[in-house]
Parts: sequence; C-alpha cells; structure tokens
Amino acid sequence: MKKHIIAFLILLIAAGVSVGVFLKVRDKKEKETKQKEVEIADLSLFSFDSSVIDKIEIKNPEGSYTAQLQDKKWVLTDGGDFVLDQDYMILMCTYFSTLTASDTHTGSPESYGLDEANASTITLSGGGQSYTINIGNVSPTKEYYYVTVEGKSKIYSVASVYDGGNNFSTEKMILKSKHLVEYGDNDISQITIIRDGKIVCDLTYDEESAKWSLPEEYSLFELDVTAVTSMINVMTRLEAEQMLDEDLTDMSKYGFDDPYAEVIVKGKDGTERHIIAGDFSGDLNYAYLLVYNGDEKDKNQTELYFRYDVDFIDSNPIDFINTTVYNPSLYDIVALNVEYNDQKYEFTLDQEQKKCTYKGQSIQLGIANILTAFTNYYNSFSIYVIEEINTDISPELKDPLFTAEYIYDDGEKIVYQLVDAGNEQCYVFVNGEYTGEIISDSCLIGNNSVDNYFDILKSAADIDE
Repeated sequence: MKKHIIAFLILLIAAGVSVGVFLKVRDKKEKETKQKEVEIADLSLFSFDSSVIDKIEIKNPEGSYTAQLQDKKWVLTDGGDFVLDQDYMILMCTYFSTLTASDTHTGSPESYGLDEANASTITLSGGGQSYTINIGNVSPTKEYYYVTVEGKSKIYSVASVYDGGNNFSTEKMILKSKHLVEYGDNDISQITIIRDGKIVCDLTYDEESAKWSLPEEYSLFELDVTAVTSMINVMTRLEAEQMLDEDLTDMSKYGFDDPYAEVIVKGKDGTERHIIAGDFSGDLNYAYLLVYNGDEKDKNQTELYFRYDVDFIDSNPIDFINTTVYNPSLYDIVALNVEYNDQKYEFTLDQEQKKCTYKGQSIQLGIANILTAFTNYYNSFSIYVIEEINTDISPELKDPLFTAEYIYDDGEKIVYQLVDAGNEQCYVFVNGEYTGEIISDSCLIGNNSVDNYFDILKSAADIDE
C-alpha cells in the first residue's frame, strides 16, 4: 500500500514540475512576443490619413519653404516664387503617412547627419495634427535614410523609394515643378515657333469659332486639328529629365546666346511661357532648354530633355495641314478636260446614265472594271499629296506640264495646273493662282502616271484613239 502512495506522490511531483516548466516557457514566449510587438510598434514611425494633410513645412541648410493645399493644388506660400511639383508633394504625404523604419541605431546625431547644421526637417500638418521628421544622411548604398521623428528618441533607418532616396530630398530643384509648361490642354491660345530669328510657324486659337488656325497666307489649306492637339498634349505633359541651372546669366553655356529655336506658348489667361532651345550641333540625344515666364528672362530655369521629346521645335506649317488634297469628286462634275504631253483628252459625263463620252465613244461606268479603271485614271491627278508649302515665292504660270479643267453642271470651272519646280517637283496652280503647294511630279511619270492609267482605261473600255 505504501508503495502505491509513494508512486502517486512521485507522479504528482513530476506533474507539478512539468506544469511549472510549461508556465515558465509560456511566460518567456509571452514576454518575447510582447517585446517583439514593442519593437515593431517602435519601428512604426507614422500612421495617418494622407488626405487630411494640407500644409507641408520644409527646413534645410538651403532655406525654408511652406507649401499649402489650395483648391486641390499645392502652392508655395513662403520661401520663394516657383511652381511646386504636385506629384512630389503628394508622394511625401502618401509615403510618410505609413512610414516604417527598418532598424534602429545608436550613436551621436552628428555621425548620421542629424545635427541641426546638416539635417532637413519636414513637418506635415492637417486635421489638427502635425507630424515632424528630421532627415540626415543617406546610407552609403543609398538604400536607407537616417531619420528621427518627433516623440521618439531613437535614430532610425528608413528605406528609400527611389535610387538616391529622392523621396526624402528637400532640395529646391526637387520641389520645383518639372513640367515644360504649366498649362492644361485647353488653356493655350497661341503657339509661336521661331528659328533663325524668323517666325516659321504661328498657331492661334479663336474663342468664338473654337478653332485653331495658321496665318492668312495658309487660309486655303485645311488645318489638321489632330496634329495641333497632339503637339499640345506633348507640351502639357512633358517633364524635364534633369533640372539644371537656375537664373542662368551666361547664355553661352548651353548655346542660348545663339539658340536653335524659340517657342512662345501663350495662355488664355494672358500669360506666356518662353522655351529657348540651345545649340544641338554637338548632341543629338539631349536638348537643353531655357524656360521662363513673360518677360522675366532673368528668372529662368535650365532643363534637360530627350531630343525626340521636344521635336515640336522643328515644326513647320505643313506639319499642321492635311497634306492629302482632293480636287472635285468625280460624281460632282459633268465634264473634264485634261491636257499633258501636247495631248488633249475631253470627257463628258452623264451621272444618271452612268456613262462617259470620249471622242464620240461611250464609256460604260456602270460596268465594274471600267468604272474602276476610269476612277483610277481620275484619281491619279485629282488626289495629290503636298510635299512642301512655300508662300514666300511667286512662281510664274508658264508652260504647264499638266492641266485639268473640271466643269460643274452650273457651268462653274476649276482649272488645276502643274508647273515644273525642279528637283522632280511641281508648283500647283488653281484658276491661274499659285496655291503655295509643291508636289511630286510622280503623277506624270512611271507606273502611277496619268499616261499609264489612261492606257489601262483604254484597254478596259475598248477605246480607239
């Protein structure tokens, strides 16, 4: 009996020891968990709603800046006179709202660039609260920034968003807007392009007609609105690759003393933006632009862009004109007289009967292959593409290479003529007046010539000469 009691007591003691060990292990784990929770909580530097922030104050060795949210736009209210980079302001609010450190560090603030002489300070305010962070050096690998925050005594390392840690930069060139122009797509009233000291292209928007136009000498041409819109879309969205010199005085540094081009963009509000392109002779990949507002050339900014992004500086009027031109439609005329190579071709059309008469012979336009052949012949000279526009010259209407006379049912005539311009090109005349158009002479030679298409028509319609 005593043996059973002893065995039971031994089991009871063993159980007690096991429970004690379990409780100690559990307490240790709970302490470790709580310690980890404390550490994690300590690494969480900020947690707030970024949308409530309406003020950002920045202090650094360079200066102090205050930005405030006004009508959903960040505006610099103290510290200078420049447009803020809206995306960067939003980035700061968003990034800092959930800012979490990667690690903590010991040592003097000076060794991390967190002393008063070197540190930058950002304070974000809104919703009755403020959040302040002091920013020191970037780590040697540029993966982290060393920071301290208000309400905590430790030094923390926080991961950078971009290479170089630009999300923590408080430099003026980072805060400054990188946009080439500060206009929206519908805010521009005029775009003037100047090269070699001469206005080569001038586009103006008329509020009453809601249309863009070129100067009067281009009034005969149809404006390509899509081309204008496309250029404006590029201008209003383009951002500098690098922000360089501010308030540049030595214009020869980037070739601004003898610029390649200048573009003046005027806003509907009466403001204007000047864009001066420097010398491109030594670099075809990049473009240095000097930009300033109004007549404040002394308050300028030098910016770097990819050359192909600013190709609008090479624009000419022809780039904004529909270069495919259509003479009267085949179905709008009752007669056609054509002359070239000392030969005359006269056609009378009966649109209702779907036939055409040539030298007393009937051409049945109701037959598909004949209609196709006649249409191709007609279009070979009635549809053409403008290669150049030159309104500064006055060529003489002499010895035309080609003449087409279109006659409407009311007797109205349109006479289209081509005169040799050299270099395999022709000047275009309509009703005896030079239009300013220069086209290829391809309609007069080769497989696509008027002659060749007429031969095809003769075969299809069985025409005797």
